[in-house]
Amino acid sequence: MFTVATYNIHKGHSFTRGCSVTSLKTGLSKLAADIVCLQEVQDVNTSRITQHGHSQLAALQGEDYPYHAYGANAFYDHGHHGNAILSKFPIHSWQNFDVSDHRLEQRGILHVVIEHPNHGDLHVICAHFGLFKVSRVRQAAALVREVNNHVPHDAPLIIAGDFNDWNLHVHTALTRDLNVQDALEYAQRKHVGRTFPAQLPWFKLDRLYTRNLTIQQAAVHSGREWRARSDHAPITAQLF
Repeated sequence: MFTVATYNIHKGHSFTRGCSVTSLKTGLSKLAADIVCLQEVQDVNTSRITQHGHSQLAALQGEDYPYHAYGANAFYDHGHHGNAILSKFPIHSWQNFDVSDHRLEQRGILHVVIEHPNHGDLHVICAHFGLFKVSRVRQAAALVREVNNHVPHDAPLIIAGDFNDWNLHVHTALTRDLNVQDALEYAQRKHVGRTFPAQLPWFKLDRLYTRNLTIQQAAVHSGREWRARSDHAPITAQLF
């Protein structure tokens, strides 16, 4: 069995105050995940300094996750941010796709293939979709094409991220077109989880889907402690 997490860390900004990388690392330790899909993580931010220099990503990776892939989506004067996948298992290939629908929202899909000791080639996709329905519909279609074109039908697959999908249009499309299961919906026998805002989640924005894997259990990690780290609550799922 192994654990996967998805977490929009909002570049380390919470509703309460600026969040330190140390606090985020503590949060990742509590999740105890073998694979972590991160959204809005900064690989370069020259306005911040950590023990790993100006890279938030390197600081979060630390010694816990020897393998990572990063796809930059948004660029600005002092750096850039995007999606990242941290892994305790080797990553042998990765690709990042720009699915931005307009210049005000930079969005991407990061697809990696992980060498899992029990499952062989494990495909993991980390996504961040837009705030507008028309954008999300196009981005969901791009994700479906990516999976259909580059993921064998019998291969183990994880799709995780912030889909901004409070009205469940993306959820309907992905479960229908890709035959994936939402981990929370399956494990808890209820609707998809609420993950925003982090202290008392109400909106259903973040998801963790699987295919050709067994979902043992899944959970949303919310409350005051998590509110101090990001505006989103992370999701974990135990799979085998």
